[in-house]
Amino acid sequence: MTNKTEFWLIRHGETAWNAAQKLQGWVDIPLNENGRQQAANLQRYFQREKICAQFDLVLSSDLQRAAETALIALEHRQITPITDPRLRERSYGIYEGQHWRDLMRPVNSQDEEDSAGTTQKRLNLRQPDAPVPEGESLIEFNQRIQSAFESLAQEYAGQRVAVFAHGGVIDIVWRHTHQLDLLAQRPRPIPNTSINHFEIKMAPVLWQPIRWEITDHLNPVE
Repeated sequence: MTNKTEFWLIRHGETAWNAAQKLQGWVDIPLNENGRQQAANLQRYFQREKICAQFDLVLSSDLQRAAETALIALEHRQITPITDPRLRERSYGIYEGQHWRDLMRPVNSQDEEDSAGTTQKRLNLRQPDAPVPEGESLIEFNQRIQSAFESLAQEYAGQRVAVFAHGGVIDIVWRHTHQLDLLAQRPRPIPNTSINHFEIKMAPVLWQPIRWEITDHLNPVE
């Protein structure tokens, strides 16, 4: 049996909170109308390119925005995804529902001064060890996602697995496949329903990208 497992990691479609730039985390927000259209565009792309024929199985985060995207995108194959809570977005605890820009700045951003000239320390959830009450620090989230995918690679060794998940999950996988640490700045946002193809080899463990950020279906030409 081969020691390599291939993954197609797909971000869910848009939600109302995505559009409002709110941190969702574990809040179970459904797709909005645009998100369902994105998932339908993904379905047409899968059908046209015959990508689903390559999948041995399909996994999804148990949050409905990922699971619904999977169901729409795979409708033509009538495949039921296996939901796995290990694939959830990062839990932002008490900060869920807040605007991401207030809490997710570049790690080298400066603190602010108040009207009296006193430096005010600003919470930044991109700092790897920043504590998150009732949630996960970035270090804890990284450990969860790394462990989840390496466990899946062992469980489904030699297979080809589609995974429907979240932007934060894709960010962590991007770091592992490109050998970057948690402080590295990602050059671009992660589009809804973008596809990322990579593999994990075991013994020793090696994460490698195959084709990253596939977005051919995002602006379909009819």
